[in-house]
Amino acid sequence: MRCRDCSFLPGRRRTEMGAVAYRAGLEALRAGTPAEALAPLTATLDDPVHGEWARLNLGLALQALGRLAEAEGHLAMAMAALPDLAEPPFRLGTIAGLRGDPASAMALFRAALARDPAHIPAHAALAALTEEAGDRAAARALLETAHRLDASEPELILALARLALTEGNADAAREGAAQVLAMRPAHAAAARLFAEASLALGGMTAALAEVSACAEADPFAAGWALAGAWLREAAEGPAAALADLRTAQLLAPEVPEILAALGHALAGAERTAEAEATLRAAIAARPGDLDLRNRLATVLWKANRLSAMLDLLEAAIRDFGPHPTLLQNRALALNAIGEQEAALATAEAALAGGGVPALVNRIAVLPYHPEAGTAAGLRTAAEAIGQAMPLQAPLVVRRRLGEGRLRVGLLSGGLGQHPVGWLTLAGLEALPEVEFELFAYALKPRADPLAARFRARCARWREVGAMEDAAIAGLIAEDGIDILIEMGGYGEGGRPFVLQYRPAPVQLKWVGAQFSTLGLAGCDGILTDRWETPLGAEPHYTERLLRLPDGYVCYLPPPYAPPVTPLPALAADGVTFGCFNNLAKVTAPVLAAWARILAALPTARLMLRTHALGEATTRARVGERLARAGLPLGRVALEGGLPHRELLAAYGDIDIALDPFPYAGGLTVCEALWMGVPVLALAGDSFCGRHALSHLSNVGLADWVAGTADEYVTQAIARACDLDGLAALRQGLRGRVAASPLVDAPRFARALGGVLRQAWATAAR
Repeated sequence: MRCRDCSFLPGRRRTEMGAVAYRAGLEALRAGTPAEALAPLTATLDDPVHGEWARLNLGLALQALGRLAEAEGHLAMAMAALPDLAEPPFRLGTIAGLRGDPASAMALFRAALARDPAHIPAHAALAALTEEAGDRAAARALLETAHRLDASEPELILALARLALTEGNADAAREGAAQVLAMRPAHAAAARLFAEASLALGGMTAALAEVSACAEADPFAAGWALAGAWLREAAEGPAAALADLRTAQLLAPEVPEILAALGHALAGAERTAEAEATLRAAIAARPGDLDLRNRLATVLWKANRLSAMLDLLEAAIRDFGPHPTLLQNRALALNAIGEQEAALATAEAALAGGGVPALVNRIAVLPYHPEAGTAAGLRTAAEAIGQAMPLQAPLVVRRRLGEGRLRVGLLSGGLGQHPVGWLTLAGLEALPEVEFELFAYALKPRADPLAARFRARCARWREVGAMEDAAIAGLIAEDGIDILIEMGGYGEGGRPFVLQYRPAPVQLKWVGAQFSTLGLAGCDGILTDRWETPLGAEPHYTERLLRLPDGYVCYLPPPYAPPVTPLPALAADGVTFGCFNNLAKVTAPVLAAWARILAALPTARLMLRTHALGEATTRARVGERLARAGLPLGRVALEGGLPHRELLAAYGDIDIALDPFPYAGGLTVCEALWMGVPVLALAGDSFCGRHALSHLSNVGLADWVAGTADEYVTQAIARACDLDGLAALRQGLRGRVAASPLVDAPRFARALGGVLRQAWATAAR
């Protein structure tokens, strides 16, 4: 909540002020241009009359600009120098809240109220944190106290209305939101609350009709367009909200919250260029909004502009301090650029105050770490998540026993042209429909040929990405799912915590960020094979290991894959090694091994190709890493990503694919093999460290898997010197893969069906 006037004057001296600079600083603050206030206020800090007040106002200006670390020091000094004023501790409390430190924030808000019991913003802010802590009664008491002090304050009315909705009183919530919109027609938060309350009262159709009627009655009020945008996004996704948001922006171009909402929707609709421009404009208008910084970081992440993302995050950390969310995003960016050690250190730093999201962030980067990403380390990290997210009250008990058609639910954001799709669709299509009825719970809308095939195989398709975990679980239970298969894990967009509500009698993990155990009590088993989890691997998993007799996936070769080309080395003066994996998998030990290989083969070349290398600054940063590792940059090509068909064709330039470690290639290995390129791999002990071993073993190339880095280097050199052998292998490799269990969908489906039946029978006992 904002105070009514962001500038403060020494009360008794207002008419006595003679300092021109001080007055200029105050006027700039009042005019909403805090950047222009910095110089005059700084110049007044040593003034014997106005210095203390100048410091307070300087802290306010810096806070408004999002420069929280600088603001904090000035506000702390003002708090000591102005012991009767509530504003310094209140402002320090808001900074603590932004940094994810609710305990400190609450203490500072209480300190503000001790100085001034009538400080309404402190009452409201303390109430919000108290509600977040689960004490609604105390939150309501604080808000009602503030409301008695000023019954006309819109933010208090809105806070009480929001609390009413959480208490189940949607009528009161809608009435309060409407009251605020009558006073402030472009109030974004009030518009959203009105939409939420209307939805709770009458459902989507009635809520949209009500908002449309309000807009017709008051066509120049931006709030109704905002309410419509929120409802349409909830019903149809972010793209559906854009027209209403643009209308709201036209009606109230001066309201930064509308610009922020538009930026969020554009990002959700994956309109990257527009989203970036809009979010940058919103940040300029609201530099103290941490969510906007993180949202822009996500946009840059999806655009594979990792260096730009890191620059943004590092600037935000300078402004806001080490907020857990900023650190988590920084860890992801560092990992994605191939700096695994720094990534894990950043993820560890985010654990303090980061809660469950920080635990998930840590396990998301841990498997890439060359030393810490072991099966044992991953289990420890997963169990920490499981302890922080215990089982909820189960939604279902065992529904029935015995044989019969099983209803299998698929929970995933990858049911389409995505690694999950390429590695599961063929096998799922081959499951007998008379025995297995498939229900899809799609976490991300997809419209592509593979998504169409998934839809055709599934008896029911539900888009659930916008729903909370509990609501998704409720839907799964309502649908009577017998076996739920989670296919997203702790990767981007995964929702493994749905399992903790126990919506199905049997719950399994399969593909989709399947790099280790989930560590969740709600996960009964993990679909695997004897190469991914050999005998003796059981201590590293909290789930039962359900081993398929061949591989744990079934690869679907793209129908548009070009023909295999002749061995490139036959027309060149040396072999070309290639790695088309993402940079997160390219660790320091990998670079050391590659440097040894190229040193032993003076005419050999190496090509790295991935989307992140399309950004010039990232390419330069990676080049520096390679040079430090001893690779000859004159023989290394760093190339950006390509559309899938062209990416497959690019294997025509590669003689041998070098798989990274400890996180091995999955789909990338399958694609290389299909394009006639053999893959040299190194097996680790974690699930993700053995993907390549599984795929290569299933096509009869287990001898291409090394056990140590030295063996990896020795094999690479020897294989590169055997051009006749490479040419013969390349010529027949696609046929070999086509005849193997890796792509034999009927064979895989029989195995998968047997394992699912086994899991069901075990649960029935």
